[in-house]
Amino acid sequence: MNSDNYSAAVGRPREFDIDEAVEAAMQVFWSRGYNGTSLPDLIDGTGLSRGSLYKAFGDKRALFLLALDRYTSAAAHRLSATLRESGHAKVVIRKALSRYAQLSIGMAGQRGCLLLATATEMVPHDEEIAQRASRMFAAIQHAFADAIQRGKDAGEITQKVDSATLAQLLLCLVQGMRAVGKTGLTKAEVTAVIDCAMQLLD
Repeated sequence: MNSDNYSAAVGRPREFDIDEAVEAAMQVFWSRGYNGTSLPDLIDGTGLSRGSLYKAFGDKRALFLLALDRYTSAAAHRLSATLRESGHAKVVIRKALSRYAQLSIGMAGQRGCLLLATATEMVPHDEEIAQRASRMFAAIQHAFADAIQRGKDAGEITQKVDSATLAQLLLCLVQGMRAVGKTGLTKAEVTAVIDCAMQLLD
């Protein structure tokens, strides 16, 4: 039996791209939340049938975990890439903060952060989600701490404040901006917040 016949014998190959389906599902969960997302919402959002969804992902929760992991992985990669750019540490830290600020205003601000929304909705009663959220928040803190330490080693950033503590403050700042941004923030407001935060590095 050749490989083509074997493939046909064991079942038809999937007619959709898994990554595209997870991306589409992520957008649905991001807009509606976990509990607010129904199976019909996922069918509409992904364009897949009920049977295809269950066959590929098992259930709504399994698909949500894949979507959440996709979201956090992309966010962590972007932040790490920014903070590891060459140049002065304070410059890349401001750049990273500015990106969070941009996500905290306008339509992006109103939509909010999938991770933060998930933590608010599910962490109190879901240990697995709590662990995922904790790991992501820790990754954000560590990325900032590494950049801060690099700046301290180069004499750009004050030695008066512990790197991990200052990084945790920046974590709280960016997540706070994302939360408050859902109710409305202006560019001038978030810029002033960043200016104030950057003074802590002097």
